Amino acid sequence: MRYLIAAAVLGLAGSSFADIINVPADYTTIQAAVDAAVDGDEVVVAPGTYTSTGDQVVNTYGKAITIRATGTPVETIIDGEGARRVIVCTHGEAANTIIEGFTITGGSASAERGGGIYCNYSSSPMITGCMISGNTARYGGGIYCSSSSSPTITGCTISNNTANYDGGGIYCPESSPTITIC
Repeated sequence: MRYLIAAAVLGLAGSSFADIINVPADYTTIQAAVDAAVDGDEVVVAPGTYTSTGDQVVNTYGKAITIRATGTPVETIIDGEGARRVIVCTHGEAANTIIEGFTITGGSASAERGGGIYCNYSSSPMITGCMISGNTARYGGGIYCSSSSSPTITGCTISNNTANYDGGGIYCPESSPTITIC
C-alpha cells in the first residue's frame, strides 16, 4: 500500500497542468504572454487596446493555446495601427489554437496577404466571437487563408475590410475554412 501511494504522489508531481497567463497583469503584451505559453495554456486578456512594434501584433507560433478576451470585442482590441498584420498563424496551428472575443483591426499588409488574420502553411486555428474590421491587404484584407489552411470561424463579424485585388473580407485560395454564424 505504501508503494502504491508513493507511485500516485510521484505521478501527480510529474504531470503538468495548464497555466493561465494574464495580460496585462503577468505580461504587458499579448505576444509576450504567447511567447511564455506552452501547449494547453490559456492567455487571458483584459479589456484594452493591444499593439506591437513588430511585423505583427500576435504570432501564435504553432502553439496549442487559447487566447481569450475577458471583456467584449468592443472592449478588447488587437490593433495593427495600420502598420502591420494583426494575427499570424503559419506553423501548422490546429483547432486547439483558439482566438476568442477580440476586435481585430488596423491590420495592414497592402503589399502582402492577410491584414487582420493571416493563416498559411496548413494552419487552421479556431477563431470565435471576434469582430474583424478595418483591415487592409493586397488579398484578404480581413482574413487570408492559403496552402491547406482551413480555420474554423464561428460567430464572427467580418466587415469594413479592404483588399487591393481580391477578398476584402476573406480570401481563401487552396483552403476550405468552416464559417458559421458569421
